[in-house]
Amino acid sequence: MPRTKLTDQQIAEFKAELVDAATRLFVNHGYAGVTMRAIARELTCSPMKAYRYFGDKDEVFAMVRTAAYQSFGKSQQEAYFSASDPTERLTALGRAYYDYATKNQLQYRLMFELLQPNPDGYPELSEASRAAMTPLRTVVSELIAQGTLKGDTDLITNAIWSGVHGVVSLHLAGKLLRQPNISELEETMMASVFLGLKLIGDNS
Repeated sequence: MPRTKLTDQQIAEFKAELVDAATRLFVNHGYAGVTMRAIARELTCSPMKAYRYFGDKDEVFAMVRTAAYQSFGKSQQEAYFSASDPTERLTALGRAYYDYATKNQLQYRLMFELLQPNPDGYPELSEASRAAMTPLRTVVSELIAQGTLKGDTDLITNAIWSGVHGVVSLHLAGKLLRQPNISELEETMMASVFLGLKLIGDNS
């Protein structure tokens, strides 16, 4: 008896379920600790069904990372367009980054904290990853253009991103001393990085 093919809607629903299940498994067990059989078991379907519609583990891993970057990127885009002044936009991006990370901890760890194979061969993943950081890089370019900051766009973007990521990661890991008010800490860190970048630019 021939297999009944899923409709496009059923495939989309199955994909959404697979993304949720695979995200949990990859975060909890790491890339090496997940198999297609484990993903299928989580979905209560046969491994052959998962293979038939989504290929191998690398393809699934690329798919869940792409979904995470797209979700994160959407939150950054919304934050960028919530203000018109570049400095206010930078603040909004920092807050949105923290909000996303705390509300979507599995996706955040999947994007930034797991050892990940090379994304080459998955153009949708590469594009989603690049687009997710575009709002921050754009704001930095705007701040340089108006003379508020001086220096290389990519270097400053990475410096700001590293600061925000550090605070968020330490907070999620419960490693911050005396568990300070995270919003105040985030603002203090951003102000410190911003002031430091201005001083470096002024002295260059």
